[in-house]
Amino acid sequence: MAGNMNMTQSQLMKKVSEALFYLTDLNLYLDTHPDDTKALRMFEEASENAKACFDAFGKRCYPLVAASADCGDNWEWLVGVWPSQKMA
Repeated sequence: MAGNMNMTQSQLMKKVSEALFYLTDLNLYLDTHPDDTKALRMFEEASENAKACFDAFGKRCYPLVAASADCGDNWEWLVGVWPSQKMA
């Protein structure tokens, strides 16, 4: 995800959402067309893109899932302002 250092948190979150939507769409297609090799390659590429989006967001903002957190010696992965907290 080149150029992510110039993106805002909301732009990065949009990229994560788009990547996950596309990945899910391909997943559903492959559930009914498991022999489509072109779709399988597209899914693999989409999976790598989704991982890159997650990583970029986690490095710039906060980890989206506990598995991608760097906790060190304590359990404080929930660092950052969540979208629901901004609404209050």
